[in-house]
Amino acid sequence: MSDTKAFIQFDTTSYVLLGLIGLFLVISVFLRPPAPLAHPFLLGRQATVSKTRYLNESPVYMSSGSSGMAAPLRPEKTILSLNDILQQSLTRFEGGPRGNWVQGGEKLSTLVMELRAGLLSKLGSGEGRVAIFSEDPTDALLLTLALILTPFTPLVIAPGSNLPSNTSVVATFQSSTLFAAAQQLTKGQDSKWISLGGPGDHSDDAMDLLDSGKSLVADAPPVPEAKPSDLALTIVSEGIPLDLSHLNLTASLISWLTMYPAAPKLSRPSINDTILSFHHPSTPYGLGIALLAIYTSAAISLPSLPDEVSSAQVLDALKTPSAAPPTLVFAPSKRFATPLYRAFLEAMLGDSQFVITRARDSKLSLLREGVISQSTFWDKALFSHVRKDTGLVKIRQLVLEGQVEQNRLDFFRIACGVPVQTTLRHAFFLGPLSSSFMYDFQRLPPPGLKDEEITTSEISHVGAPVAGVEVKLRGLESDIAAGRISGEILVRSPMLPPPDSLPPSLLITDDLLPALPAYPGRPPADESAPRWLRTGLRAEMGTEGVLWLDA
Repeated sequence: MSDTKAFIQFDTTSYVLLGLIGLFLVISVFLRPPAPLAHPFLLGRQATVSKTRYLNESPVYMSSGSSGMAAPLRPEKTILSLNDILQQSLTRFEGGPRGNWVQGGEKLSTLVMELRAGLLSKLGSGEGRVAIFSEDPTDALLLTLALILTPFTPLVIAPGSNLPSNTSVVATFQSSTLFAAAQQLTKGQDSKWISLGGPGDHSDDAMDLLDSGKSLVADAPPVPEAKPSDLALTIVSEGIPLDLSHLNLTASLISWLTMYPAAPKLSRPSINDTILSFHHPSTPYGLGIALLAIYTSAAISLPSLPDEVSSAQVLDALKTPSAAPPTLVFAPSKRFATPLYRAFLEAMLGDSQFVITRARDSKLSLLREGVISQSTFWDKALFSHVRKDTGLVKIRQLVLEGQVEQNRLDFFRIACGVPVQTTLRHAFFLGPLSSSFMYDFQRLPPPGLKDEEITTSEISHVGAPVAGVEVKLRGLESDIAAGRISGEILVRSPMLPPPDSLPPSLLITDDLLPALPAYPGRPPADESAPRWLRTGLRAEMGTEGVLWLDA
């Protein structure tokens, strides 16, 4: 049997039709604009609102992500205390030598357990408060975590905070620069005093503490099992002692984790991330960020920044040669936004003005369509080298605490090519009160501003209430009835210490809503109504469900 070959004959018209089909596929599939990362419906309703309210008060606002239901108190059923968080953590320190005990690359939980063994040997048996005055963030974090796992209670003094009167302690850890402040403490006859040294000055006492702990850790007694209601630590913030339980610590994780949506892709921190935090862990907010890193096993670096920050100092913190480039950066906007902006501008010196303008306008148009990217043509032409020069080659999120000028916020999103979020911090909270949505790239006008009044210098909002936080505004009834929901921010949240431990002058009783369940291990409060914390912050709730702080 002879072999036969079949050939398909194409004429000119067929080739033209096939070419047109191929061109259509290229245009429709490869060149079509990407879809927005967030649906406009979600961006227009970022907070849920209750149906009732008090006179002179707004309705209660909650995170739309919780669908109006109370947030859980812990991220997992097995996470009941700080020890549970540490046991499953693989977090390591980045950023090179920090403080007395970190050289870079050490596993955090290992260092904590070794320090715990050294502390038990140094402090002996018993219990009581141990004060921590530490300028170095890494030393402060390690001491705090290690002391929580002992019978002693850490008394952590936030930077710049006044001490409450008649504060008694059994031991004091203090930086040499904070000696005068530590003298205000009331110390017993057998009270111990351990110096942590100063900037660039290692303390022999501190080094001996870790060295002895390494030799004793194998024989150290096991960590006692803690209940969620047990006191974990006391932080003195703005002169107010905050008695924080393990429940407060685990509840803060919920508020942080809900900032990371699961779609269009999983965005929460992981072992592949490095968190760079410029918030001191002796503050509740800074400690909450550290707990987020520890729970998610992300590496952590805690550099210090002076009160007056230059662009060179920001670059030094971002470009540590011995550290992995940061992927998530948390910083206060007041001290960080301006020097970072200047660092970006300095990195673009020498580039063509035409290229800079075209790159900015092109990526800004993508932002207005709800899209953000690091892989556009203009990233390859300009912004990739800008990120390399500023040490942000692997960044995937920037979180700025406080308000930011909207022009500058857009610029950061354009230059970094990643979500830039704003949050609202309070001195009593382990997490944010509110946070902008990760994929919200809208440029919204402030409430009540007319079109002819809009300029180029409007300040951004600080987002919607996070999960686990309920917010209402207390102001003038005439404004609220007219649709301007403004006034002092009142909040209630499981991140707060029990209300009866806070000054009564900071609380307001609400008879309209049912009270939160009694804190575990505590008897029900005498009052059946919930109590709200007066934050002292004034804001207005926008129609999209986001908070705009008063100037």
